[in-house]
Order: sequence, then structure tokens, then C-alpha cells
Amino acid sequence: MKNSVRTTLHIGFWLSIPVLILFYSWSQQADSFFGMQDSKSFLQILFDKVQQIVQQPDLGADPYAAKNIVGITYKVFMTTVLPLGVFYLFYLIFLPNMLRRKNALTMTMPVAFIIAFPLIFNGILSYFVLDVLFNPWNSLGVTYMISLFFAASGTFFRLLDNWLITQKRAKQNLQSELALLRNQVNPHFLFNTLNNIDSLIKRDVDQASESLLKLSDILRYMIYECNVDETDMAREIKHIESYIDLQRMQFANHDLVVFSVMGNPKEIRIAPMLFIPFIENAFKHCNRKQSPQAIKVAFTISGKKVHFVCENLFDPMRKTTKDSASGIGLSTVNRRLELIYPGRHQLQIREDNTTFRVELTIDTHAH
Repeated sequence: MKNSVRTTLHIGFWLSIPVLILFYSWSQQADSFFGMQDSKSFLQILFDKVQQIVQQPDLGADPYAAKNIVGITYKVFMTTVLPLGVFYLFYLIFLPNMLRRKNALTMTMPVAFIIAFPLIFNGILSYFVLDVLFNPWNSLGVTYMISLFFAASGTFFRLLDNWLITQKRAKQNLQSELALLRNQVNPHFLFNTLNNIDSLIKRDVDQASESLLKLSDILRYMIYECNVDETDMAREIKHIESYIDLQRMQFANHDLVVFSVMGNPKEIRIAPMLFIPFIENAFKHCNRKQSPQAIKVAFTISGKKVHFVCENLFDPMRKTTKDSASGIGLSTVNRRLELIYPGRHQLQIREDNTTFRVELTIDTHAH
């Protein structure tokens, strides 16, 4: 979390407490809701609250008497020093130590502090002016309530800090993995494509030129155009079409792949390279490439929802060569989906005797 954001959150928290207390006091005046003349304004209540803090607890004594000095110090301590001290003691010391070390000492120290501090603090004050302000039991209860509330608040803020830092690191790790995948073009795909283009140059120059343009588009898209959080769905589909067309060149079976798009992708933006790892996986592990329609890829777009299906035939009796890039790609997609579309995607992967099927639905509308 940026320091500016952290500072803003802390300032907002400390400002909200007196505002809520003052608003509660103001709302308790039933007259203020009926337009009565004797009701106090919000600013008058604020002035009264501040005055109560510095008011002498023993009005009949000398203003500089010990009871008055200690009494005012007590009220300032209870309204400012104690909340700030407990909050940042848990925020800066107790919780970081607990999360870092997780031993018996770090676990018991916060509990011991909450139990012991109010008892010790009020025991010391009982020899001074506590009887002028509250009776000992009331003061002890107030000290416990303040300590517990601000201990819980400091704990919450520290956990929020840690959670945001964890999310930021997770996103950075995913971006690094995505960059790695972009820059590690499958060498088998690249070599086979270049060999096929070389063969086409001798037979069909126009088709060879078109294939070179598609390969160039794929490389440009993967290396340069995916450095964004979202891209046009139409651009993503064009990238997938180019990839499938170049893969078709490697096989004599012209009916190997069925690709379809239903709906309008032009009005949707989506995280780049979410679907291509599943399609790559289908080509790698389809060991029945002589069969027609052995690989099926379909997009159905409805409103802001994208429904993607990719399935491939395979013979479980025939082994396929697997590489590590496939596993990295699929695991990265899973983590990206959880991070970018939490609660807005459904991923189902099923395998039966002859078919491997991936079904992914994404709601691209940010609720």
C-alpha cells in the first residue's frame, strides 16, 4: 500500500471517531428534529465536548491544585493518549510480531496487556483524583472499553495493510509470469510454422506472405500489446484466429479445428491471453489429429458475458509429450482469474474417455 493511501486511511479513521461521537450527541437532542429554540447546534456540542476535557474536575479547589491538574491530565490521557497509544501499539508492534514470529510470547503479550494495563492504570489513579471523576469501577470499565476498541482497530488496520500488500505482490507475480509466458514463445510452434512457411514459398507465395503476416501479428500482440490490464475482445479473438490458422498449416487434416464466435465482441474489454493457454493445451494433447473436428473452440458473447468452450479428442491409450510451459500457463490463468474476476467467473475442466473439455464463463461487467 502506498504511504499516501495509508496516511489518508489513518487520518480518516481518527477524524471519523469524534465526528461520530458528536453526531450521536447531536442526534440525541429530540428538540433538534422539531425545530425547538433551545436545541444546540453541532458546533456548540463540539465546543462543549472540548471544554469538558479541560474543565477542572474539582471546581471548588485552586485551579492548580493537584486534583485538578491530575484530573485534567487524566481526561486528556483517556481521550487522546490512550486511544493513540493502544492503536499503534497493536498496529506497529504486537500484530507485526505475532505475524512474523508466531510463538507463545508474541501471542500472549497482547492479551496480557489488555487484561493488566487497565487494572494497573486505574489502581495507580485511585490514589489521586479518580473519585472526583468516576468511581473506580466505572473508570475501569471505560478504560477496558477504550483499550479493547482501539486494540481491535489497530489489529484490523494491520491485517488490512498485510492483505493489500499480499494482493499487490500476487498481482506483481502474475504480471511477471505473464511477461515470461509472452516472451517464451513455444519453440516447436515457431519452428514448425517457419518450416511450413518456407515450404509454402515454393508452392504458394501469397499464402506464405499471409502466414508471415499472421506470425508477425501474433508475436507483436504477445510481446507488445499485452502490457495492459484489459484489451479489446475483438483483438483477442483475432490473435486466437491467427494462432489457429498457423497451427492448421502443420497438419494435413484441414477439418482438424472448428472455430466459431457468436455475439458481438467489439463492445467488450477483457484481460489479455486468458484463453490461448487452453487452446495451446488442446493442440499439444490432442493425439487424434487425423480425426475431423478433433479440436473445437467456441466463443458465445451475450451482453457483458463471455462463454468460452475448448475441447479436444484424445486417445488415453496413446501418450502425448508434455512440457512444463503448459502447466505454467494453465496455473497462471487460474490465478489471474481469481485475482481479476473474483466471483465473476466459472471454470470447469472435465475429462472423459475420449474428450478433454474446458468451459469458462466470465462476467466482464464490474459490479
